[in-house]
Amino acid sequence: MPAHGNKLLGVSLALALALGVTALPSVAVAADLNLLPRWPEVAINIVAFGLLIYPVNRLLIQPLLRLLERRDQSTHGSIEEAARLDAEAAAQRARLEAHLVEARARAHARRAAILADAEAHERTLMAAASSDASKTFESVRASVTADLVAARAALQSDARALASEAAARLLGRPL
Repeated sequence: MPAHGNKLLGVSLALALALGVTALPSVAVAADLNLLPRWPEVAINIVAFGLLIYPVNRLLIQPLLRLLERRDQSTHGSIEEAARLDAEAAAQRARLEAHLVEARARAHARRAAILADAEAHERTLMAAASSDASKTFESVRASVTADLVAARAALQSDARALASEAAARLLGRPL
């Protein structure tokens, strides 16, 4: 039996004894106060106690002890259930953190791959733009060179014509 059951039994026995004593008529009055026990009354009290202990135990103490025992088991069961749920939550938290670490690693790897692809695409675009710029530059250079050659040729012919005209005016006669 649990320790609290023994305490409860002792308290209930004392209560039953007190009830048995108070149920008997009081014989101690102020004029007839006797401190020595009257053995017939003590015997009646012991018999009353003996007769009442079984029904009180059966009807009051045992149901109360069963109730306390169920409550104790329920409390311990709840504590164990809470501990199990706490362990389960810790395991779930650990799994979630592992998934987060894995997802972060995948995201980092994907980001690195995207950046590498973007850099390669940028290099390709820069090479194409550089090639196009070189072609355009060469085309413009060739065009400017051709225009320069044509302008020089035109200027040389115009310069000869002007020189002839200037010489003819200075000399006063046509050349």
